[in-house]
Amino acid sequence: MPALKRLALPLAAALLLSSVAVMPADHAESPGADADPAADIADVFVFAAPGAAGKLVGAITFGGRPAPRSRIDGSFYCDRNVLYSFFIDRANAVGAFDSVPDIRVDVRFGLDSRGRCGVRFDNVPGAGGAFSGPIEQVLTTGSGISAFAGLRNDPFFFDAQGLTALLGTFATAGQNGDLVTAFGLGQTPPLARRDSFANRNVSSIVFEMDLNVVAPMPGAGVRPNIRVWATTGRVAG
Repeated sequence: MPALKRLALPLAAALLLSSVAVMPADHAESPGADADPAADIADVFVFAAPGAAGKLVGAITFGGRPAPRSRIDGSFYCDRNVLYSFFIDRANAVGAFDSVPDIRVDVRFGLDSRGRCGVRFDNVPGAGGAFSGPIEQVLTTGSGISAFAGLRNDPFFFDAQGLTALLGTFATAGQNGDLVTAFGLGQTPPLARRDSFANRNVSSIVFEMDLNVVAPMPGAGVRPNIRVWATTGRVAG
């Protein structure tokens, strides 16, 4: 991996709180960000690892084509000049956040002598140190932390048909937005989920984290809330 030089300003960011069900999206950007898909964050996720007690999963998706066109990555954006940083802010004893990250995970990419893309993870909680390997493979550290980078089906859910129907209700006299009808809420049987992002690949970074490192259990037995965000920075000069 090349040595990192001075970083330019962060290009994109997203925020997620662990204490509530929040799913932010950042899929439509200014022309400048759209022109740099490798550094254009789409979504940031954090959730309990399925079937792995005591672990969290952090994820950053990026790349894709700008809205309203479909976001489909035909190949993974392997740019060695972009640094991906995932930040975790832990609430204090009274539940307040100071917006200063307690943990920072850095991810970067590079090419070997044969032009194959590889990924390096630094400071993943519980990993026991930096680790690296090829993309499109699950990497597992000696401490049991797994990570992955590569193309995956975009996990963000969006019902474009429902949104179009909702916007149409604003044009009806006396209407100010009919969510129930537009999205088929309350129907029996329920309206089938219409995911407009299904089967559309997006470049992804996914890694497990040790929950006891991210949010240690205090003597009172209640873990602190966390909030997370991510940024990208392009190497300058």
